[in-house]
Amino acid sequence: MRLVPEQAVSQILRQMTQEQCYGFIDTMNQSLVGVLSESNTPESEKLIHQPLRTTFSQGENLSLFMPVSSRDNKGIKIVTASSSGINGVINIFSPEGNLEGLLNAAEITAFRTALAIMTLFVRCSTLKKENIVILGSGRQAEWHARLALLLVPDQIRRITFINRGRKRLEELENETIASLRISHPNVEMTTFAQENTPDYDARLRSELGSSDVIFSCTPATQPNFPHAYLQQSQKQRFISLIGSYKPHMKEVDTETILSGGGKIYVDSKEACLEESGELIQAQIQEDQLVELGELYKTHDKSEPVQVPEGCNVVFKCVGMGIMDLAIGTRVMDLARERGLGMEVDGF
Repeated sequence: MRLVPEQAVSQILRQMTQEQCYGFIDTMNQSLVGVLSESNTPESEKLIHQPLRTTFSQGENLSLFMPVSSRDNKGIKIVTASSSGINGVINIFSPEGNLEGLLNAAEITAFRTALAIMTLFVRCSTLKKENIVILGSGRQAEWHARLALLLVPDQIRRITFINRGRKRLEELENETIASLRISHPNVEMTTFAQENTPDYDARLRSELGSSDVIFSCTPATQPNFPHAYLQQSQKQRFISLIGSYKPHMKEVDTETILSGGGKIYVDSKEACLEESGELIQAQIQEDQLVELGELYKTHDKSEPVQVPEGCNVVFKCVGMGIMDLAIGTRVMDLARERGLGMEVDGF
């Protein structure tokens, strides 16, 4: 069994080349297509299983349990979200039940979610990506920025990080943005927080009005902005939402959800209709959703996504166990190849 702690996971992912990142994207795409390929298979014959996550609260701590099986292995992710962040592990088993790997979950969760967004982001080749707004200040915000800069570095001119609280934003500035400025000197990077900013609404309106891309990464219960802020220009935008994962949570309003011409891309129809507050409160129906596995099964990876005139691309992702298993397995294999982590016998 391979033990892969956070430091080893971080080393593998942060030293990744663009070519290696596209390899991870291929792994993600294959896992999503695999789920779709068994959608009509009788339950007793399925090899891929991923029931909806189980959650429970203990005070301010929220724990999530995500079991999953693929054609090659099986696993379960157990994480707890608290005021100190996300802690947890991904357990990877052989089909026979032998424990093959134990990986830190926090970094992989942030990476695989941002990677899922990038699978669609890079295919929207007709949309500009010059001006990116990232809402949030945690690891998800960091990985959205890192992957966008890695995958389309020549297209990005400006990234603005916006957060409600100032402290977390300052931590992101010191721990991540400062180094990104050095590695990408041609990209302007700015930050501002709602806290203690008298003209916050005016600045938010201005930034969103000029944006080409909005990556929303906040556990918001009320929309982060009104749709009117996007209507200052006739731009078509790429808008992704990954922060809300309960029916009472929503990062954007119904008008923004419907700004894709009534079409919304999702990682899982079942999970999003069950968990996404934006979709539930907008009374979105299944026939309005396009599952990524469905898209990637019929479109070659070099084929761009067609975006109707006057419409945005709206992508809601709640995360699936198959993502953790596929990406966790790849990270485990790379750790073993590079001698990172620790091999443990006796499990």
